[in-house]
Amino acid sequence: MSKLDRLIKELCTNGVEYVKLGEVCSVFKGQQLNRSLLTEEGKYPAYNGGITYSGFTDKYNVEANTTIISQGGASAGFVNFVTEKFWANAHCYYCEPNEKVIMNRYMFHFLKESQRILMDFKHGAGIPALRVKKITKLRVPLPPLPVQEEIVRILDNFTELTA
Repeated sequence: MSKLDRLIKELCTNGVEYVKLGEVCSVFKGQQLNRSLLTEEGKYPAYNGGITYSGFTDKYNVEANTTIISQGGASAGFVNFVTEKFWANAHCYYCEPNEKVIMNRYMFHFLKESQRILMDFKHGAGIPALRVKKITKLRVPLPPLPVQEEIVRILDNFTELTA
């Protein structure tokens, strides 16, 4: 049982509703950035896979504090949280939650806990890839927002302590 599942079980004694992630979150694919616009220095990092940025550019196409998921390559399914404005390249999915029902950081923690599942969803022999349908069909536990807030506080503190 994951840390998230344990916290939900502890904090939601009356149970919790599960919904498809696509019902509470939109997943978008980044846009190809011409390699000539990618530099070693620039204002914004450019993510093409998700584990780390692949360079910098002077433009951004996604706001700060966004969950990204690697779309293709060996790291397809890797989940990361970017705390600054950035360029999401063609092999990078980014997630925008409906914050009226799911907190941004709660969604990140859910996806990070689901990372192994996402990585197992890869398909293709040459360059493996992850389909957006696999992400949006994940069933996410959806406790009330105050419970999500408490879970985020606990998991963020735990993450900080283990780092």
